[in-house]
Amino acid sequence: MVRILISAIFTGVVVFGCATGDDGPPLEMLDDAAVGDQALPPAEPGLMLAAQQRFPDIPLPANAREDVARTYVYEAPGLQIGRMVYSSRASVQELAQFYIRELPASDWHLESVTQAESSAVLVFTKLDKRLEVTVSAPGVARSRELVLHLVPAPQAGGRP
Repeated sequence: MVRILISAIFTGVVVFGCATGDDGPPLEMLDDAAVGDQALPPAEPGLMLAAQQRFPDIPLPANAREDVARTYVYEAPGLQIGRMVYSSRASVQELAQFYIRELPASDWHLESVTQAESSAVLVFTKLDKRLEVTVSAPGVARSRELVLHLVPAPQAGGRP
């Protein structure tokens, strides 16, 4: 009986510890001066670039797996629209930092960062495009979900 009680308590502690969703340190918060034209804080080396990606100016971390059933992409001359859904074993922090580090190399400008306990939403703009990067941890022992939502934004306030 004592073994069963100890086993039950141990299991409860393990499950509670896993359910807290500790996904690493919080994102490095950017002050108002770091958003927009200002230089971003230096990012530590992190995730590697994938060899292939849907759009040449939207990087994808290596080992991200596409959820084809939830992804749509439309491309025509002068128009790109898409909602690309991926899963990854990388942490929310690593995925968010990957986009903060990699997108400026393709002339994307960070407009805003919103972060919660186990998710982050990054909004980038570029001339006539808007990209929303959403990273979330849907549950215990599950992969992180990465959603890249690309839409046209003719008046997006992109930088020349």
